[in-house]
Amino acid sequence: MESGGVFMWTSETMTLGEAAIYSITAIAVVFLALISIALFVKIISAVVGAVVKEESVTKPAAVQSKPVEPKQDLSVVAAIIAAVSEETKLSVDKFKIVSIEEKK
Repeated sequence: MESGGVFMWTSETMTLGEAAIYSITAIAVVFLALISIALFVKIISAVVGAVVKEESVTKPAAVQSKPVEPKQDLSVVAAIIAAVSEETKLSVDKFKIVSIEEKK
């Protein structure tokens, strides 16, 4: 080893400045890795969302229409329609609820 060169960890202790530099570098590396993972997830989500949306648009489901039974609470029916719309990512006019039955 050279006597005039600067080497990492050639002694058993670090100065406060060296410790701060190593800590800041480590934190920066971790955050850069987390940011890159988040961007990767966003990109993959957008790609998969586009593929799934294209498939669902090209394959419409044929469903027979039936009026809502009077004994059903209309607020429950509206909540079910909203949940189906949100889950399938389709507007309400793109599908019809055929029947709603409570499973016991």
